[in-house]
Amino acid sequence: MTPTVAHAGIDLDLSRRKYGAIMADAYYDQIARCETGLTLDKPYASRSYTSPLGIHRDTAHRWSGKRDLAGLTPRQIVRIADRIAFSGWINKAGEYVYPVGPFGWGTVRHGCGQTLRYLCKSTHKRVQKYRARACRLWSTHG
Repeated sequence: MTPTVAHAGIDLDLSRRKYGAIMADAYYDQIARCETGLTLDKPYASRSYTSPLGIHRDTAHRWSGKRDLAGLTPRQIVRIADRIAFSGWINKAGEYVYPVGPFGWGTVRHGCGQTLRYLCKSTHKRVQKYRARACRLWSTHG
């Protein structure tokens, strides 16, 4: 059974089976739709950005060691997105690179789709410090 949260007559699918990530699968799917209009299984690259999540190449390099995320699976791309937003990572030099939070994505900050709602409803411990801001923004965008 897929966990859901109902609000305003709309169910929020909180399943994390597809990507096994910090946020619900639908959250990452929504970011991809808002950023590039694509799904995570479609390749995307521009001069400055890589992946359907619209990750800047410098950002990708800082949190993964790779400037180009082409060829990675959707699950691997989402893992990098989680490093950027929620968990950080230890690079090859042994330095911890701190997460920047989910609001680094303009689509999240501006409430595209249900991204703020997913953050507001998340119970994951790494998301807790962002929930209040997400709920506040959601109430103004929602």
